[in-house]
Amino acid sequence: MRIKTNEITFSALIGIVAYMFTDIIHEVIGHSSAALIAGYDITLLTSVYFKSDPINFMIGLGGPISNLVFGLLIFFILMFKSIKSYPTALFLATVMAYNLFWFSGELLGAGFWDVKDWTYAVAQLDIGVFARPLLIIMGVLAYSVSIKLVVNRFSNLKFRFSEITLRQSAHYAFLFGALAAIIAGLFFAPDRLSASKEGLLEMVSSLPILFIIRSKYEKAIQITVKTNWDFYISVCIVYILFCVTFGKGIY
Repeated sequence: MRIKTNEITFSALIGIVAYMFTDIIHEVIGHSSAALIAGYDITLLTSVYFKSDPINFMIGLGGPISNLVFGLLIFFILMFKSIKSYPTALFLATVMAYNLFWFSGELLGAGFWDVKDWTYAVAQLDIGVFARPLLIIMGVLAYSVSIKLVVNRFSNLKFRFSEITLRQSAHYAFLFGALAAIIAGLFFAPDRLSASKEGLLEMVSSLPILFIIRSKYEKAIQITVKTNWDFYISVCIVYILFCVTFGKGIY
């Protein structure tokens, strides 16, 4: 029973850390770096909102483009570098999946409703009536390619937990990653519910991971995860700091 609990706990913490990594890549490395390079003042930075004065479409696209670049970078690292640690490989594969799916989800979503990163850029570029159909087509293509890349890397994991399947591990990671996004949004006092909803919508982009990961690998080597309190406590501390900074908002 303890072994299964440890594997579930580890999977959940992977999901939380992967969410934080993906969010930081989107908001800090993406939007914020683009604003700093442009010489603009950053007026608000949270886990779901970014504002600068002034703003242009390149700053808006900085977030999703960074997710795409980092997702592809991790894909090639996993492809060409043999990683013997299963927890490390599983974490990197999860971060890769979230980054690729966040990029694809924002792109596709912009074709149906207002997703500021993309709709602002489309308005600035003045594409016209073809904007939304183009976004939908590009979003579907992005998801198709992302799914293939994610399946490819997860299929090449040569290990698995002894008590839970890889699919179950991905499910626990996604569930707790989504909960982490919701809770972080609740720290944004000006509009807690809207920020929490935005955090959930970001994670909804990664829903495909729940359905594309295979449950069983006949040749996979089973490993046992031991209780690691240092890791558990470290993740809790980092997540609390994430909530009281990015979650609350840095002005």
